[in-house]
Amino acid sequence: MTPEQITIVETTIAGLDLAELTADFYRRAFAGDPALADMFTTDPAVQQSRFAQELEVIVTSIRGFDDFATRTRALGARHYGYGVRAPHFRLMRAALLDALEAAIGDGWNDEVAGAWRLAYNLTAEMMMAGATDRQA
Repeated sequence: MTPEQITIVETTIAGLDLAELTADFYRRAFAGDPALADMFTTDPAVQQSRFAQELEVIVTSIRGFDDFATRTRALGARHYGYGVRAPHFRLMRAALLDALEAAIGDGWNDEVAGAWRLAYNLTAEMMMAGATDRQA
């Protein structure tokens, strides 16, 4: 990611209501695969709050890549233990990007979409690397 793309992601997330974003994200994810709901044993409100906090921390740590890589690899290892596998990342990517587009509204354009796609892909790659570490 370029510094400009990182700034776009940092700026757009700072202007969002993360509670609304995460609620929409989970609605979209569960609509895409209702069986996902079985993977979540935590109270939905607690899960949404955790996701919102983690999303914000991940996004704001991309600029410091070492911290970002360490954090997301560990997150990937934990999620592997919950049953998350590679196909889930595609579904969650679509759910998150669609929720972001809805939340950002008129500010969503090709530049913003591209920056968020890259941020998500980088995060997913690091998480999958962490899952691979756990399997070894």
